[in-house]
This record gives sequence, C-alpha cells and structure tokens, in this order.
Amino acid sequence: MTADVTACILCSRNCGLSVETDGRRLARIKGDPNHPLSKGYVCQKAARLEHYQNNADRLSQPLQRQADGRFVPVSWDEALTDIAQRLQAIRSRHGGQAFATAGGGGQGNHMGGAYLAQIRAAMGSHQNYNSLGQEKTGDFWVNGRLFGRQDCHTTEDVEESDYVIFLGCNPYQSHGIPNARDTLKAIKKDPARTMVVIDPRVTETAKQADIHLQLKPSTDAYLLSAMLAIIVREGLHDQAFIEQHCTGFEAVEAMLLSVPIDNYIARTGVPEADVYRVARGYARARAGCMRVDLGIQHSLHTTLNGYLEKLFYLLCGHFGKPGGNNLHSSLIPILSHTDERNPRIKSSAYHQMFPVSGILPPNILPDEILQAGEDRIRAMIVDSCNPLLTWADTARYE
Repeated sequence: MTADVTACILCSRNCGLSVETDGRRLARIKGDPNHPLSKGYVCQKAARLEHYQNNADRLSQPLQRQADGRFVPVSWDEALTDIAQRLQAIRSRHGGQAFATAGGGGQGNHMGGAYLAQIRAAMGSHQNYNSLGQEKTGDFWVNGRLFGRQDCHTTEDVEESDYVIFLGCNPYQSHGIPNARDTLKAIKKDPARTMVVIDPRVTETAKQADIHLQLKPSTDAYLLSAMLAIIVREGLHDQAFIEQHCTGFEAVEAMLLSVPIDNYIARTGVPEADVYRVARGYARARAGCMRVDLGIQHSLHTTLNGYLEKLFYLLCGHFGKPGGNNLHSSLIPILSHTDERNPRIKSSAYHQMFPVSGILPPNILPDEILQAGEDRIRAMIVDSCNPLLTWADTARYE
C-alpha cells in the first residue's frame, strides 16, 4: 500500500483527499485534514472514485471497428496513425470546419477540453459542442455584456457571507460550495446569518433555510424583477458602488421603476411579505451573496434570469468583496470570448448559430451533420462524453 494526497475531480470544489493505493487500485479514500480549504471534508462522490477508476467497463487499449461492426483491439500506434491520416484527408478535401469536437472534461477536471482545443486549432475548426452549450451559455453571454468577456465567471463567497440566497440549487445534495453540508450547518446555527432558498421544491437545503420562497415553476424572472424593483424604489441600492464601478444605471433604474411589483409577485405565488423581507434583508446585509445553478438555467427566461441575478449584487454593492460574489481566476482558461458582434467569429453552417464562450449547443449537432450539405461535419472526436445517452433526440444521433 502507498499513501498519498491528491484532490477530487468530480466537481469544481476539488476537495483534498488522502488515499491509499495498491497499484492502480484506490484501496482507501478519505478527506485530507491538512487541505487548506476542504479541511478533511469529503462527500459520497469522492468516496466512489475507485468505481470510476477501475470500473469493469473501462477500456485499457484502443478498439477499432471492423467492417462487420465488431471492435477489435489495436495498438496505440495503429490507432493514432489511422486517426491522424483520416483527419488530414478530411481537412485537405473539405477544410477544417468539416471537423468538430464533443465533450471535453467533467465538472472538476477540464483537461479534456484543453486537449480538444489544441486539436481544433490544428484542424482549423471552431466547432466545439458541449453540454454547457445548453446549460450555462445564457449566463456566459450575460457575463460578456456585463463584465466584458464571456469567459469571466462569478462565484459566491458563502463562507464569509451573512446573507446567502440559494437560487435554483440544492447544495445539500449537489454540493458546489466548499464543504457543503458543514457550511450549511454553520449558517443555520448562526443567528447573525440568514439563509434563503428560492425553489419550487422543498429541497434538503430548503428545509434548513430561514426563509423558503417556494415560487411557482418558471416564475423566477418575475420574482427577481419584483425584488429588484423593491430595492430601487426604496432606495436600498448602493449608490456609491454604482457610481464608482458601474455604467448605465439610469436605464436599469427606469426599467425597474416600471415593474408592476404586485402583479409580478402574484404570478409567483409567494407571499408578498416574504418577498419584501428578502429584498430588504439582502440589500441591507453587510455582505450578501447568491448561489445559482441549473434550476434557473434550465428553465424559462434563462438568459434574463442570469442578468437579473447579477443585478442583485451589482446594485447592492455585494460584489468584489469578502462575503459577496466575485470574479474567480483560472489557472488555464478553457473557455473563450466569442462575441457574435465580432466579424471574425464564425457561425455554424446550417443553423448559422454563433458560439458563446466558444461553445455550440448539442441540440443543433444532428442538423449540422445531416442537413448542412457540402459544409456538413464529417468527422468528430468525442471526449469525456456520451452523446447517445445524454444529449437530446437519441434517434437522430443514431
């Protein structure tokens, strides 16, 4: 047995792990108590890393499809040479745009995306299809308009915040924040801190919240607009922060002052008093933050939701400081800035759709293969992804 320390790669928190290995087998997995952030915390995903590392279905060598449909083992040299020759032939005959990639890494390990970016560059292609193209690109597009680049992302400093809003997420189960269950417990126990959950469902996180705004499904935009309108009408916005760091407030203010607050609240089904309580509480907090996820990004008004969510911490000055929302750094940027107003940014051949953060949505891929004529996609590399299982319209993919 060999003892070592490493980090989990199954979500963006990358918690520290203390492991014992027997060859390639992970014999024991525990949280690393000396890790400066996770401090020994570990969830069930990390505990099952051995299942993924040495699953019976995991391939250990290349397999090549034969004419009769069978897959037979081949050497790495054979496989790589064959792939390179085929890709070179397609690029020479049809150009780089006849090539695309799909996937590119998981939640906490995006190295696959870095490799795919290199091969797209070698092929001269911009065609990058990823599940993020249907999960997060509305949010990325808003980042481009608000902060100047689609590849700069906000994160939330939940640990230092005294007023936390969880919007469309359930960190008790999905994690996504450091030491999720311990952090939720700490907020719940502290009388000086407030936890708000906005979710149609009574989630495990909602059960721990001080306030649960149980809105009707897909009415998030109405609720957020009403709360922002309350903040502006009651003068609870941070005028000094806005004057120093923001532009265009007058247009936003006019829009929010025109919001029919009572009508919007009625659409959500949330008690009016609770909406006012949360709007005022967040605006007056020393340090407030919002954690959002797929609940508002896989729903109606997803791009608008992303914009309204960011207005909360910008208007209230809970941005760029401890306990608020902040722009995080990246060791190696995987995404990019592909503003559709830039004439150098190319669209897809059939749908004429522009990428956001360099990503195209999987839902258009079958048409780009089947319907784009001479400009169709003729070759793909799929990495860390299973389109037939996870992407929509399996019959078309088949």
